[in-house]
Amino acid sequence: MRFFLHRYDKSVLSHLCTSPLLTCAEVFRFLLAENQTYETSPPSFIDLILAAMPPETILITGARAPIALELARSFHRQGHRVIMADSCHWTIARWSNAVARYVVLPSPRYQMGQFKQALRTLIREEKITHFIPTCEEAFHVSAAQADFPCKVWTSDFELLQTLHHKGRFFTDYQHLLPIPETQPLNTFTTWAQSTDYVFKPCYSRFATATIVGKHLTPNHFPDSEKPHWIAQKRIHGKEICIYSIWDAGQIKAYAAYHPLYRAGKGSGIYFEPIAHSATFERVTAFGKHLSYTGQLCFDVILDADDQPYFLECNPRGTSGAHLLHEALAPAFLAEGVYQQASEKTFAIQYAMAILHPFRFFSRQVRAAQDVIFSPKDPLPFFLQALSLLEISYLKFRHHKTWLEATTGDIEYNGEALT
Repeated sequence: MRFFLHRYDKSVLSHLCTSPLLTCAEVFRFLLAENQTYETSPPSFIDLILAAMPPETILITGARAPIALELARSFHRQGHRVIMADSCHWTIARWSNAVARYVVLPSPRYQMGQFKQALRTLIREEKITHFIPTCEEAFHVSAAQADFPCKVWTSDFELLQTLHHKGRFFTDYQHLLPIPETQPLNTFTTWAQSTDYVFKPCYSRFATATIVGKHLTPNHFPDSEKPHWIAQKRIHGKEICIYSIWDAGQIKAYAAYHPLYRAGKGSGIYFEPIAHSATFERVTAFGKHLSYTGQLCFDVILDADDQPYFLECNPRGTSGAHLLHEALAPAFLAEGVYQQASEKTFAIQYAMAILHPFRFFSRQVRAAQDVIFSPKDPLPFFLQALSLLEISYLKFRHHKTWLEATTGDIEYNGEALT
């Protein structure tokens, strides 16, 4: 696994030079490696940077998500104490040996007051220094972040709203990013060309309700639903997904991948690294303009001319975090800009086996690194069936689809948060 570290800060070098943990030779190797590719096989330059930093206590929520497990392992590997929390009980990260304590929280969507109080108590009890929300609980955390006495890795709630709403993303940011023409469904009139548009709810995830390439009439949608949907001009091309980490407008990490295989129409389960400089430049300028803090992600289409079009924004964590892998902890805590620079592919192998069983046995898929299994931390892999069992219970109890059941208790769909 290789990463590019594009810059460093003098304070970090000073810390390195005065650290009793490092020899002069090691510091000299670090200085020689400025703007060079960092190898993370031992001895690791990522380890070198983090060795000079004091241990932190990290709170990660959204423990149901594989990227939360990825984050936990990265921080634990660097000697930090990791606390994980979620409103689900049997998440895959719960069983990880990287986790010092697991806490079940009230649902942020349905019990916002209790959710905030539980987090305040947890942060004080454990002396949390950094709080990283990973899934859509990030919106609820953002709305209450002034109450939390630690570094919260998310931006202002009003900003997150404009990014999350698929209509407002176009109206508010079309001057900063190339976004396909997007309009509210209640003002859409070109129904005869409906196959040239993509229809989706203003608040949605995993493309569960997205309609693409179909002849539609105004009667397809009830009038009461039209204000809550958008029609977006369809762009043909290759889809890539962007993951980035920011701190007050400074980019900390960046990765991009092509979701070659998916769970249904939306969520990727096989991650093929992509390098596209124009997209990186657009994302860098955008996050800097917003003075963004936290995880900032996008779905992008590269058209026939290799030009990027930004379809939507996810101001939370997404699967691109897997491509950063060991670099996640230093991306949050150390100086520098970490870019995934390896051709290594990653996959959620159990999902591939269930959803794409014939592809699962292909050489291409078998060569991908599973994002859940680790020989040093095997329980999340062997006990992930418990997570599936809990999601199955939620699916049948609330009459949801499988994907809807994974986020139903943490979703944010524009409601007022108090």
